[in-house]
Amino acid sequence: MFQPVWIRQPVSFKISEFLARNCATSSGTILKQNSKINIKSCSLLRNSTFPEYVPSHHSKLHNIIWRKPLENIYIVKKPWNDSVTEAMSKFIRHIHECYPAVNVIVSDDVGDELLEITGERGIRLSNSNDDDGVSSTDSGVEDLISGVSDSNKITLYTGTMAEIVDKTDLVVTLGGDGTILRAVSTFSNSNVPPVLSFALGTLGFLLPFDFSKFKETFAMMYDSRAKALHRSRLECHVIRKEPEMVESAYSAQQRQLIEKVKHQHNHSTTMMHAMNDISLHRGSQPNLTSLDVYVDNSLLTSSTADGLIFSTPTGSTAYSLSAGGSITHPSVECILLTPICPRSLSFRPLILPSTLHIRIQMSERNRNAAIKLSIDGIPQQDLRPGDQIHVVSETGTIFMPGNKLPKNNKRNGIDGGSEIDGEESGETPDTLVRKKSPYKGIWCVARSETDWTTDINNLLGFNTSFRENTRKS
Repeated sequence: MFQPVWIRQPVSFKISEFLARNCATSSGTILKQNSKINIKSCSLLRNSTFPEYVPSHHSKLHNIIWRKPLENIYIVKKPWNDSVTEAMSKFIRHIHECYPAVNVIVSDDVGDELLEITGERGIRLSNSNDDDGVSSTDSGVEDLISGVSDSNKITLYTGTMAEIVDKTDLVVTLGGDGTILRAVSTFSNSNVPPVLSFALGTLGFLLPFDFSKFKETFAMMYDSRAKALHRSRLECHVIRKEPEMVESAYSAQQRQLIEKVKHQHNHSTTMMHAMNDISLHRGSQPNLTSLDVYVDNSLLTSSTADGLIFSTPTGSTAYSLSAGGSITHPSVECILLTPICPRSLSFRPLILPSTLHIRIQMSERNRNAAIKLSIDGIPQQDLRPGDQIHVVSETGTIFMPGNKLPKNNKRNGIDGGSEIDGEESGETPDTLVRKKSPYKGIWCVARSETDWTTDINNLLGFNTSFRENTRKS
């Protein structure tokens, strides 16, 4: 039987003592407040700490072991949903009552929402003329603020996205699969903390836990008794071809400056991560797209289609599946290439090894002025003729001699990135083999090894016969 490394001591003091201690700091540290809640800057918290992911001899999942106690959790909720707000209120109150050493971080807009519904306006809502006198949100507010006074306010933390990333030990999502994608996108340029997800949305393929058991589930996570499934991410490096500049009318000094600017433009990329997929599509343009796909600098195919999808195994049940791609287990290390409505019927979906370096060039023969690029469903800047993207796995990519990623000066639009060509692992330009890191990818807290097979049957209706559907109806 696996024994946790450290044991949580019984809570021997009340929430009022903990909240009073947290609110005893100078008023300058409080960003926002009302009579029930203080919101402070998460810069006051210690930096994030990651658990160890220890493989088990008797399970395909990894044990999550906290060598240092879990302190900072970042809660991401489905927006504009009263029932989810109620669930979040219950969760926050439980954390403050039973885990006084744990700090709750929320985004700035969620903090404003909680201030609003627990302030004077929230009190008036509870006295509205609803049928039962209390809406679902008001019920959650009562759970959050019951017994809270001016002297023992509930303390939450917020900050910029960069500050939240630096402080988060655990991500807790309340919503559907889209909420997980939004939460993970916050950590696009850094390692992702473990993700604990509760099903409160319309889709639940990544949601193993029901919120009705949130107390037991969080206790399992806090006490190093939880298990996680590793899910890979893709890196998408976008390189844009800048228009030629007319230089004949400029002085030598001006031409030198132009050359410097052109060099920076032509050698800069934007790097983004994808948990699900990277899709290229013609959008509203009338003509099919023409894309040249290279694998390790060797031309794989020149496609003429509505578009292409490059997917992770996690994303194989999303857009790729709708386009005819294969369902792939998340433990398979691969990249899925799925055409969208190709002109040639022989263009079939492919499953490629994750060690490949894939380059997609927007052909100059394109009749469309632009191609739509989206990452995990989020639209990006359009691609133009001559632009290209590089798609690689976050770990395990093997770069052949003379084949590497360009210098990366922008990461998700943020200047100052480092070159992403294997040098961070100490490789020489002739042996660019990315070393696998246990902290790359996404570790999703899982219920059991059978989660995936249960989901494809219950949620997707995998291999369901017409006779079975008739019986159910």
